[in-house]
Amino acid sequence: MNIEECFRHIPNRLTPEMRVFAHDVVFKDKHYIFVERNGISYCTHCRQYFSTDKLRHKMILTCPHCLTNCTVRTSWLGRKKLIDEAYFTYYLKSAINPDAIVAIGTYAVRDFTGDYKTVETEFASMDLYVFQSGKPGVAFHRANYYSMARTMESSSWHQAQAAKCQYRRGRNLNIHCTYSRDSIAEAVISTPYRYSTWEKYEIDDMVEFFDLCSRYQCIEYLTKLDFSHLIYGKLNYERTHRTINWRGKTPLQVLGLTKQELQFIKKNNITMNFLDLKILHLGKKDGSNLTPAEARFIAAKWGYNLEEWLKLRKYGTIRQVNSFFTKQLAKNKIKSCDSAFQTWRDYLADCGRLEMDLTQERVIFPRNLHRAHQNTIRQVKYKKDELLDGKIKLRAANLENLKFEYAGMLIRPATSTTELIEEGKTLQHCVGGYAERYATGSTDIFFIRKIEEPGKPYYTAEIRKGELIQCRGNKNTSETEEIKKFMKVFLETMFKQGRKEAVN
Repeated sequence: MNIEECFRHIPNRLTPEMRVFAHDVVFKDKHYIFVERNGISYCTHCRQYFSTDKLRHKMILTCPHCLTNCTVRTSWLGRKKLIDEAYFTYYLKSAINPDAIVAIGTYAVRDFTGDYKTVETEFASMDLYVFQSGKPGVAFHRANYYSMARTMESSSWHQAQAAKCQYRRGRNLNIHCTYSRDSIAEAVISTPYRYSTWEKYEIDDMVEFFDLCSRYQCIEYLTKLDFSHLIYGKLNYERTHRTINWRGKTPLQVLGLTKQELQFIKKNNITMNFLDLKILHLGKKDGSNLTPAEARFIAAKWGYNLEEWLKLRKYGTIRQVNSFFTKQLAKNKIKSCDSAFQTWRDYLADCGRLEMDLTQERVIFPRNLHRAHQNTIRQVKYKKDELLDGKIKLRAANLENLKFEYAGMLIRPATSTTELIEEGKTLQHCVGGYAERYATGSTDIFFIRKIEEPGKPYYTAEIRKGELIQCRGNKNTSETEEIKKFMKVFLETMFKQGRKEAVN
């Protein structure tokens, strides 16, 4: 569709109803009563004069004629910048397709810097949308602004890649933005969109909702089956984990569920999010055959480690791994879900280096993971690598500005494979095996030291994209409260505030 075809769908881009909506709704909090020097007041909403007692500048007063709440302004003060701007989205029926609806994003301005008695709202179309069932929404945009010369300026129209809410995406964040739900109710009459369940949703100006239900017929029955949270998730750009077949012809095809599973979810009033469904689907593939309730429980407990889980799926089913980790946490040496995944991942990597038989269940799932990992660490001998050393030296130089001291401790980046090997040997953990990942930039390795003993290994931290992945002390122990506090201050100071210079 080109802009000429779009104009045929929307020949009138400023209807009388849009003017009324702007006057009564968009600018409802931007009506004024101007007090003149002679004591007479003028209402900009109903354009009537009336006499009043003394009024305070910027007080709220109800106009005696139109009963509108207005802001009182003295006519001779503070109007050099009194220009009200707004953006609103209004829906109409297509002029050429009875089954289609359109939406118009309009920039509106009311300028009170001159003669406030003659102010008229100025309008300029900024965004045009056409929605036809079975097709993606079509959008055209152009820039508009109110110039210093008090004139409306517009650029040429261009087609957008997708129909997106413009004030969500930042174009109009600095001005009042709204849309007309009443116009939607009128526009969808006698169109397929009357069945779209739009009444159940309110998100931005609704253009992305109508784009979604134009593309996929499943929106209606997902909503009616109480899966509207998935629609909201999709519209809010949540990660869907590719769990939804949006083009499916039935709810079961869309959700990847059996009839029994859907009945179980409905009967037990279970809310399944995208991650829950992903775990349920994976359980079907690997033979775990989880119930929806089990999938939801496992997703809540382990799901944020999904990427690690997917890398390690070949070693065991979801049900096996869940049972294994639950037992390991009960042994108290491994204290968190994160720690369980990281320890198991590193243990399996060591097993590979030692050429242990990873087809044996007793190797993959040792009775005591912590003890087994300590054993493999003692057996693995890491070697100095000059090529990696060169890369690590460059990485350490780039991370030099992240050196940090606080509360008697310091943290700095690792500088060589030798340092990594010695760190792992002294603290009896496997950081020596992280040299390649550190050298290639997959992760960052930092050493934590007490200031009075800068050369003595104390704790080792793995950081990725400003987030702490793990922090290990002697014999792979987790952080103490002191170390947790230190790392929290370090991360907030050096990453969340823009990598400031080291604070002493």
